[in-house]
Amino acid sequence: MRREAALAGFAFWMLVAAFLALVGGRARAQDRVAPGPRVASITPAPAVPPPAVAAPVPSQFQGQVVFSDVLIAPASQFPTPAAMTEALRRLKRTTVEGADGFWRLHMVAFLDHAAETGSFQLRATDVTDPKDRRAVKTFDVEGQPGQNELPINDLVLTETMGFLRGHRYEVTVVPRGDGEAIGKADVCAKGVITLM
Repeated sequence: MRREAALAGFAFWMLVAAFLALVGGRARAQDRVAPGPRVASITPAPAVPPPAVAAPVPSQFQGQVVFSDVLIAPASQFPTPAAMTEALRRLKRTTVEGADGFWRLHMVAFLDHAAETGSFQLRATDVTDPKDRRAVKTFDVEGQPGQNELPINDLVLTETMGFLRGHRYEVTVVPRGDGEAIGKADVCAKGVITLM
């Protein structure tokens, strides 16, 4: 029995050695240059990727912030605009559940117009009482210049920031300026979410 195991082991290693010799021989053969005139090889230029094309924004979402409690895939992941529209209809939420004073939001802002710099601010305003609108928090967000879709994932809101359970918040996306006043015409997108 031991002799058969030893022979099997020996045969295995002989096969491995033969394989390595074959591979080594092929590699050396490819390195040899055939005699004759030398010809300069021309390497094709690397393909230049096409310029990024902005994905079409579904018209019913233009100017809106779509909120969800799950991650929303970017537009490039959908085979067609119709597939994206259907997914957004299923994922869109008007309320988000929280726990222990924390709420986690995922959102996509479909911009009416894009900022030249790609720098934005999210402004959260408590609109629970329409007669008493109250600014709560401003977040700085970086995007790409000229983009029409601004994804924002894992935005965490807390009670210590001033957010309250049962309150409604309007979130507006505006280009980040150099201190100048921003008016309604500068709003790129907005949406309303209730924290539960």
